[in-house]
Amino acid sequence: MSDVTYRPYRPGDESAINDGFNRVFGLSRSMAEWHWKYALETTRPWIMLALDGEERVLASYSAIVVPMRLGGGEINVGQPVDVYSVPEVRGTKVFTACYEEFCSRFGGSHDLPLIYGFPGGRHYVMGMKLLNYELIRSVGYWRRPARKPRVRLPLVGPRVRRGFDAGSVDDLWRRASHRYPYATVRDGRWFSRRFTGRASVGYDHLAVVAWGAVRAWGVATASGDTLRLADLVWDGESAGSLAALDAELDALAARRGCVKVETWLSGDAEAERKLEALGWARSPEPSDLHMVIRSFDSRIGAREMTERFYLTMGDADLV
Repeated sequence: MSDVTYRPYRPGDESAINDGFNRVFGLSRSMAEWHWKYALETTRPWIMLALDGEERVLASYSAIVVPMRLGGGEINVGQPVDVYSVPEVRGTKVFTACYEEFCSRFGGSHDLPLIYGFPGGRHYVMGMKLLNYELIRSVGYWRRPARKPRVRLPLVGPRVRRGFDAGSVDDLWRRASHRYPYATVRDGRWFSRRFTGRASVGYDHLAVVAWGAVRAWGVATASGDTLRLADLVWDGESAGSLAALDAELDALAARRGCVKVETWLSGDAEAERKLEALGWARSPEPSDLHMVIRSFDSRIGAREMTERFYLTMGDADLV
């Protein structure tokens, strides 16, 4: 296709990018939601655009900044979001050229060492064939029916406290991060960035307190008849803390009118065993999602992340 130019994002492109996204996906996402996702006031996302002669967006390949632990060290990596091309350029090379420009401009050990995402269906096949993605794993999807809330005796065992508290999350992450050598950095800053200030989705923060400290932190959100455990950090020291969180999910499901509970969880074998003991069942992910990466740094590959990467719904932008 002639008269196509490729360039990185410039201030002022926001509306055109968001309009293209809404058109392609049949949504009506607000600009407030766009600004929440990209957080331009605190981060510098990687965005490459394909534009026609009138500066209209034909394709976009974007990645937001995610802090990640890889083998004990911490780096910023990219999570592709809002990846699309408009119908007029389908069947051309505009999208793949946009992606190649993205990789050429940003990919590298000193800028963008790694991208990861969760394609499903034909997008997964296209990514593996055309975009040089490497398969990490299928998503670990767990579910169970919502149960009648249990009556808990006062002052007995771990208790659940509601509301976000960055300091408590930071303290828990300092104590628990050794359990997650390959994972998103789940400190107070990340939880605040990911789960507060988002106008379109409401989240319940659930802190499990025992022996004077927060032992587990869960984030839940309701969608229709389903309550989703969107994220979880656990210090690994108290199975009772996970049981208390599990019971709180039932109480929350009852208040939200939900009949089932679901989550993603993989990369923490001990927590997975606890979920199973609490009545959760591992099942195929309904959208057949897979985690894929592309590394631009020869020191980082799929092998190191395949078995140990800790994965929850919070790692995607789907909740």
